[in-house]
Amino acid sequence: MALDPERRTALRGAKLRALVAEATDGASVPEPDGDHLFDGTRLWTLASEDEPGSALGVGLLRAGRHGDATPLTVCFDNVSEAALTARWVTALEPTPEVRHVDGRSLVTVAPADAPNPTTDRSPDGFAVEFDDLCRGVGVEPILEHGTWRGEVLGLEVVRAVDGIDPMTGELEGGRSDGLSGARPMIEVGVGRFDREAGVLMRAGRSDAEALAAAADLVRAQRRPGAGAHPLATLARERWMRRDLCAHPELLDLVNLMPVDPAAERLNLRDPAPAPAVGSDADGGRVLVICSVGVDPHLVSAAAELALREVPDRVVVALPTRDVMTPVERVMARLRVPTTVVGVACSWDA
Repeated sequence: MALDPERRTALRGAKLRALVAEATDGASVPEPDGDHLFDGTRLWTLASEDEPGSALGVGLLRAGRHGDATPLTVCFDNVSEAALTARWVTALEPTPEVRHVDGRSLVTVAPADAPNPTTDRSPDGFAVEFDDLCRGVGVEPILEHGTWRGEVLGLEVVRAVDGIDPMTGELEGGRSDGLSGARPMIEVGVGRFDREAGVLMRAGRSDAEALAAAADLVRAQRRPGAGAHPLATLARERWMRRDLCAHPELLDLVNLMPVDPAAERLNLRDPAPAPAVGSDADGGRVLVICSVGVDPHLVSAAAELALREVPDRVVVALPTRDVMTPVERVMARLRVPTTVVGVACSWDA
């Protein structure tokens, strides 16, 4: 039987308090506030079982209530999540502690290795073919985490997925060994379920015809002043990135190009910081990270991107209304010089 939320919160609070008491040699420990416990000098955070990847951001936002440089310890039941977060904190100053829960004790954990770089997994010649397909109907092609996708104002409307070799029945498209395989399938639609349904409902239309129809549908809703329609509100951080890449002068940059996010997106509904890299007038390498709202994953994504891209400075771009002191305080912990700027977003025009 699943525990009710109040009982679950109480048990997690008791667990955190016991862990802190053990770690501080039995010192008097105050009552926790949910998954957080402030002992007067340090904030202790117990990572959520449901969303452990947000623990660092949530902890830093919470620690900021007690002062800009409040020490933070984030505790994880999952050792892999702890190792990943231990990598991220190396990009922050002051550096939070990361601990793994081992029974009743909190133990240190080695940082995870850097992720392997991704490359184009498609067969020879497919990139040109996909580029022609997208640009022929006004869709922007983008290679992300090794997969070709096409976007309209930052919203994905087409993706190339592994094809099936008709001779063997095995997956061939997207081989990583550099050899040509079967042509990947073109799936048109917004999101996985829409793409899968589109494959079944094409009614004999070509890839170009299906893509043109999907792109027109998205453009009809994804426009300035479109309101709250889902096609206008999904992945707005990528819409912002598209606008800034088209007009880098808005950030006093001379160029700006999209790069892979820190982690591959699992769906379109959850926010995911959208990064790009460009140059300023002095030739400095600038990492731009677009985000919307108060996203607890922003600081961990920024840390991973700063480690990967090695920029001279970082610009965090937010809608003007979303520039808030807690976010600025957290982003100031990046070791790389970082500024948070408000951007007038085209969907509000």
